[in-house]
Amino acid sequence: MQLTTAAMNDDSKFLSAIPEADHHEEEEDSEFDGIIINGTSSKTNQLNSHSSPKNSLLADQTDRTLNQKFHVAALSGNLSVLQELITKLHIPVDCRDRENSTALLLSCARGHYLCAEYLLKNGADSNARRITGASPLYFAASFNHTRIVELLLKQYKAIVDLPTFDGSTSLHVSCERGFTDIVQLLIDAQANVNARMNDGSTAIMLACQNGHLSVVQMLISTGRCDTLIRRLDSVSPLFLTVQHGHEMIFDYILDKVDTFKDIADLAREDGATPLFKASQKGFDSLVNKLLKYKPNVGLLRNGETCLHAATMFNHAGIVRSLIDNGANPLLNNWEGMTAVDLAKEAQLADILDILMNALTSKLTEHGLQYLMHKSTRRSDADFNLEFVEHTDHDEWKLYKSLKSAVELERLEEEIEHIPILPNLPTGKGKKSTRPAPSHKAQHVNATTPSS
Repeated sequence: MQLTTAAMNDDSKFLSAIPEADHHEEEEDSEFDGIIINGTSSKTNQLNSHSSPKNSLLADQTDRTLNQKFHVAALSGNLSVLQELITKLHIPVDCRDRENSTALLLSCARGHYLCAEYLLKNGADSNARRITGASPLYFAASFNHTRIVELLLKQYKAIVDLPTFDGSTSLHVSCERGFTDIVQLLIDAQANVNARMNDGSTAIMLACQNGHLSVVQMLISTGRCDTLIRRLDSVSPLFLTVQHGHEMIFDYILDKVDTFKDIADLAREDGATPLFKASQKGFDSLVNKLLKYKPNVGLLRNGETCLHAATMFNHAGIVRSLIDNGANPLLNNWEGMTAVDLAKEAQLADILDILMNALTSKLTEHGLQYLMHKSTRRSDADFNLEFVEHTDHDEWKLYKSLKSAVELERLEEEIEHIPILPNLPTGKGKKSTRPAPSHKAQHVNATTPSS
């Protein structure tokens, strides 16, 4: 899931919705202040607006049309039109469109440096915001217009951490897109490297998620970047790095962050850990590096284990690594299934061999045979959160209801002695004197019609 800010998406759609080719320049008189509007020059409209109350509406329409022409000029980079509208018709430099955008914001978004510079020199607000909260600096950073970002920061004191409505700043969007030059300019302007979006995302999270190693290096090298900050759903920068398989970023964090051992096993809100995601995605190298920090290979809060994840997605190498580091093939997930069950159900012969070989020294032959032939799903699975939080440290504990391999064998022997046929009556109107079958026998013969 990519964390592209909503404000950025909305603004991008708006800008692309105004193609330059769709806005034709209006015809002009010999002087620019005679722009033709609806067949009438702007000068004539100004005169008419004083001659009759009916013309006040026309004057308003004239103003709106001129404002639109002003914004289109800014969007298309037409500096001469901007200059004449400001100097001759005295258009307010910060007039707004229906999205609350100013001409400066549009010029910054499209990267028209000369237009942006001219508007700023004529008093344009460098911190004007449209309805999404985006500012000229945010737009210039979003589309990698480095010179404009430098102009806004160094000459016109743009507020570096001005957020959009979803909390994203210019640093967030430039880190997400990997614009290193702009990231450096923002860091030099003392941008808050730990600023959080509404969902708790920070700049380094976005850089880690999108694989921008250079940006991660720049943020961490400031000495101010907090790698322990977590999103509202408890996701950490390291989790995002592992989730997307960015091993070079993983290695850099491992090398530069002193608290790596404290973040190596930080779980997401649902209980998934970096090791769980690496096991699920099949990132063998990352799994082996994480295992050096003794992460949890038991049951997680999401009701699964890393071994379940590796088995379900057919990553045999990772299954072997997890087994070698103490993973238990007989732990139940929330559905009451073990890794052995999953391998049997999906007919993953290689993984099943690895799991059964690991159990050879732990179970008797009867126990192994039972595992190979039992149903893979339990109808009475009863996932217990208390069991997860206070895990029994018996590494080879079996089904919670069966307790041990000895109990498995006892149950197997009991099943062998259950009669295949139900008790039949000895004669008309008489019932057998044999004792009633056990509950399990009744269950086995539940489909046999009674006499």
